Amino acid sequence: MHSRQSYRTPLFALVLLACAAAPSTRAQTQPFPFDPADPRESVADNAPKPPFVSSARRLLTAPELKDAPDEWIANSLDWVNFILANYQPSLVETPVRRAAMIRLDDVLHIESAPRKPIVQQYYKARLEAALREIETTRVTTGLRIWKLYNHGFLVRTASVSVAFDIVPGTREPGFAMPQEWIDRLAAQADALFISHQHGDHANPDVARAFLALHKPVVAPEDVWTAEPTLAKAVTHLPRNTGPAQTLTLANGRSLSVVPYPGHQGPRILVNITLVTTPEGFTLVQTGDQSGSEAAGSDFDWIAQIGRDQKVDILMPNCWANGLGRMVRGINPALVITGHENEMGHKVDHREDYTQTYTRLFPLRYPAVVMTWGESFFYQRPLR
Repeated sequence: MHSRQSYRTPLFALVLLACAAAPSTRAQTQPFPFDPADPRESVADNAPKPPFVSSARRLLTAPELKDAPDEWIANSLDWVNFILANYQPSLVETPVRRAAMIRLDDVLHIESAPRKPIVQQYYKARLEAALREIETTRVTTGLRIWKLYNHGFLVRTASVSVAFDIVPGTREPGFAMPQEWIDRLAAQADALFISHQHGDHANPDVARAFLALHKPVVAPEDVWTAEPTLAKAVTHLPRNTGPAQTLTLANGRSLSVVPYPGHQGPRILVNITLVTTPEGFTLVQTGDQSGSEAAGSDFDWIAQIGRDQKVDILMPNCWANGLGRMVRGINPALVITGHENEMGHKVDHREDYTQTYTRLFPLRYPAVVMTWGESFFYQRPLR
């Protein structure tokens, strides 16, 4: 026979049950439209949203923090580095690597992160390590691609090294590569392609470092118009959809280039640059291509690139509207995104790896998500 006490529900359990049964008042009073299948590529900042996120665009990413203890940040960054060193970029990403990338999002989406010395030191350490690796890496087959900062990449084959949108960092004092590192990077590449005029893609000090070594810098004609001497030294290939143009390098080799006439919004010129190396590897970097998807827009010819070209690697901006449409039109063997965690942006426009994973998921194209200083070896067939 059971005692009477055994049938009595403890008071704390009743309290927990009551709390679990009670719906959130905030959620109830803030209705908003939401489609789980929508990656929220084109949502306005002021669109309806629940109160727990800063922007309607960021509904599928964790809320930002104003600040966090340095001990938590330091431990997080050390753990991220440990995981990334042991689980390097690959076509099949391990769950713990993705967890590390998302923890990095958490740190970099602290509002004050760009001003924190501990985060600045982390950035510089990763870029310095990448620079040392670039200086000591020889490629004999395939290609190796390094992701530097924001939308910056360096791609090396057996015969050439090509750079895209290299910038030192942000305007925040302490969050930028020193000039010595910029000079060393310029010494490692044969050409620099700049997609458009914005400072997180085009930097005059980087361009001058390349030009001082007689290496071509290719950009749209509206880049650095306020600096006539620099603008005159830059190569402005005619923007068109083909045929390919030849860019002769200082070492006597040449690249085949198509500077597709893209845009960011209606006015800013963006070169969607297609480069084919002497080995026949074809790369496409999009810069901040974005804008109308209507008939008569840039998407008319973007949809034909994959028909006309066999693209090995596409480097799109992760936040592009119509990212899926862009990827399908260019039809690359591999996608490697850029523009995540641009620390010069306000925190609610600091696009993160979490968003990239969400947007890549429905595309079913091979993709690799990398952070500052990481690299990936690509060869055919892709494996």
